[in-house]
Amino acid sequence: MKRFYIFFLVFLGFMQSKQAQTSISDFNFESTTNPAFTLVDETPTAINSPENIKSLAVYAYNGFSNGNIALESNPYWIIPNKKDRSYYDYRGIKLNNKGAYYINPFNGIKTNSSFSFGYITKQFDGYAEEKKVASVGVRTALFQFYNQNKTKGLVDILERTRAPYSNEALQKFNGTLVFLNLIVTKFDAEEYIINNKIPQNFIDAANNFLANNSEFNSSYPDGKSLANAYFKEIADRIVNFYYNPKDIKPFLRIDAALAYGMLFKDNNIASNVNRFSSWLTLDFAINLIKKENLRSKNANYLHVYCIAKYVDDGFIANQGVFWDYGGKVELEFHKLKFAYEYLKRDGFGKQYRSVGNINYQVFKKVSLTGAFGKDFPEDNNLITLLGVNWDLDFKGLF
Repeated sequence: MKRFYIFFLVFLGFMQSKQAQTSISDFNFESTTNPAFTLVDETPTAINSPENIKSLAVYAYNGFSNGNIALESNPYWIIPNKKDRSYYDYRGIKLNNKGAYYINPFNGIKTNSSFSFGYITKQFDGYAEEKKVASVGVRTALFQFYNQNKTKGLVDILERTRAPYSNEALQKFNGTLVFLNLIVTKFDAEEYIINNKIPQNFIDAANNFLANNSEFNSSYPDGKSLANAYFKEIADRIVNFYYNPKDIKPFLRIDAALAYGMLFKDNNIASNVNRFSSWLTLDFAINLIKKENLRSKNANYLHVYCIAKYVDDGFIANQGVFWDYGGKVELEFHKLKFAYEYLKRDGFGKQYRSVGNINYQVFKKVSLTGAFGKDFPEDNNLITLLGVNWDLDFKGLF
């Protein structure tokens, strides 16, 4: 049954990814976990700085039989915004007084903040049986630093994607496609680049355009020639936009999170104990691809994380206040991530967490994650997690 649920979520994510169109909200959903799960240690990683938190995401670990599920939502994608929500706005790209571009280091507070809710059934130290726990959490990207080279690289890519077309016919034809709501998807662009294939609806639109704009017939005798010229210019723009901007990550990023949970001792809402935690995460991202190859290859990164975490734990018999601190090393190869993390618990014996984890981006909206290792408790401390993270992407409803 657990496998069925995971397969079902992956299948739905696949169906959504095939229908999607390229836009600023279409970048891969890359979050591995959320604060609601991190609080109760039901997580493949305690150290995470997600890139693209979407409107609504579902996290499910080790199936649904124990209710191990969490929801996370990012208000940026839900709250209506009258302004043009361009990619420049999303990344915080601005001009200074000297006319040079810079990236607002605090823009992540607006675009990359989220609220999460989790519900699990799990055995904790001091209890003979599994207990139900409900938790809530919030996190945000407090600070992101891009050096001048990263900022220039990002702006150069974006400027190429919005450059005017080479002639008046293509410029007007693009306006017609926008009016018809015909958008070249990433899949269409890659099909053209690899196989020189153009969807028939674009050729039909080009024929109608030429019938109403005969002054362009000398340059483009039929719809196929016009559509081919259009795809020749737009395909590279779309592929470059889709892959490259999100691959340019800040050299330094600081995330903050806090979470609160209630454990129901007798499975009764009136008999609960509480746990509260807050933490800071530093992420140093080192690009492993040479600068001259960035336009032709997906970026690979070495991430070095540091974390400091405050925990006020009422779940245990003798309520304790302690600190967790440690780090993680992660290798990111486009869709695949390998990581190892170690955290030491200060003020509560010699407890530590030592976990290896892996994350794979199956589709744009679906990722699989797994973890194996040792958790903090002295007993029942084995971590074996297999989970699916799924972006429901309700942006079309608002």
